Amino acid sequence: MITVKTQATIAGISELRNKSEQVLKNLKDHPVILERHNHPVAVLIDYKKYQILEEMIDFAEDYVLGLMAQKRDKQAKAGDVVDIDQW
Repeated sequence: MITVKTQATIAGISELRNKSEQVLKNLKDHPVILERHNHPVAVLIDYKKYQILEEMIDFAEDYVLGLMAQKRDKQAKAGDVVDIDQW
């Protein structure tokens, strides 16, 4: 296992099998990049950090969808809109 400057640990798949406790212990401090044949294949992160990332992604998606809706609303003409009560 190697710890790199970006505060991540690089571990091979075989190390994950043989030293899983050590790999999981490293997750508390920083992500672990898993490699197979010296090529990155996955990144392991602490579950709490994963939850935060998911919340950030959800917020960003909602924000972008809101901006798209505002843009469409500004560009819409009277005939483009259907009144839901009359539909």
